[in-house]
Amino acid sequence: MDQLFKIQWPSPKSKYYLLYSSIDKATGHKYSDDLFKNAVIIDIKNELIIEKSWGKNFADFHHGIGDAPYINENFIECLKNVGEKNYQLIPVSVLPEEKTYYILNILNMIDCVDREKSKFTLWTEEDNRPDILGDYHSFDEMILDRKLVPEGVHIFRLKGYEVITVITKELLNEFKKKKITGFTTKPVG
Repeated sequence: MDQLFKIQWPSPKSKYYLLYSSIDKATGHKYSDDLFKNAVIIDIKNELIIEKSWGKNFADFHHGIGDAPYINENFIECLKNVGEKNYQLIPVSVLPEEKTYYILNILNMIDCVDREKSKFTLWTEEDNRPDILGDYHSFDEMILDRKLVPEGVHIFRLKGYEVITVITKELLNEFKKKKITGFTTKPVG
């Protein structure tokens, strides 16, 4: 399998929109971006809207305040081109332009940290967060073991550290071919 990369927020100089959480247009219920980091299907019946927060430019990929990825058709085409199928798309209209985007609910959750090569800290009892006790707190150096990523998986969340999205070199190459905008990448294994 090819090298792995984590998707990172772009440079502040890019001025791409950072999007606030999505809102159910009919009820006004606000969905936290954290909902879309658990690798489970989400059942949302009503139309979703989102108001831009800060930035000046639309891109193919936007980070949400809580790290949910908001993507457009160009990004989706890249996923299809590499054969990735394990995701859910939830339509959302970005106001006031009414631009159509999708919340990318990634359904692949993989535990592939090379614990011997990586430098990290874990959440402990002293942190008073029993919901994430033993999960990764932070990384000084993240190295992922590519052999632990199943064949055909090109985008996933890291189990125990769901705040990042990881992609394969094959998907990164598709993004480069299509000139996908809105993020940078960093090699992680």
